[in-house]
Amino acid sequence: MRTRSTLEICLPLALFAVACLLSLPTLLIAFAWMTVGVMSLGHRSLESFPTGGIRPEWLRGYRGACLWFYHIAWWPWYMRSSLRDIADRIRRRLFATEKSPHDKSEHTPDKPSDAEREEGNAGDAHRGKRD
Repeated sequence: MRTRSTLEICLPLALFAVACLLSLPTLLIAFAWMTVGVMSLGHRSLESFPTGGIRPEWLRGYRGACLWFYHIAWWPWYMRSSLRDIADRIRRRLFATEKSPHDKSEHTPDKPSDAEREEGNAGDAHRGKRD
């Protein structure tokens, strides 16, 4: 596995800082992105994230905080299987070929049609029965 450079690890934090300083809309987008990341990943210790390609000195101190921020910023990578499942469920629901229950006719096996009801009433009249 390739070693991650200092620039690659610190870039999400730098972009977050620039977004916060740039304007209010980018500040809100940056906070929303990180909030969704924290909510989707939950509270995880730095040791629970993959450490392949990361030098050991990045696992402690202020560098560890920067590395933790890096992992939180890349939350879609860690949630890709869950996101794929959600997208598939949405796609199936939106593009389903079945008709909705509202598109079906009012005639169901439990409920006789008007013509069948009239035939039944006519048969009752011929047999001398009343409603």
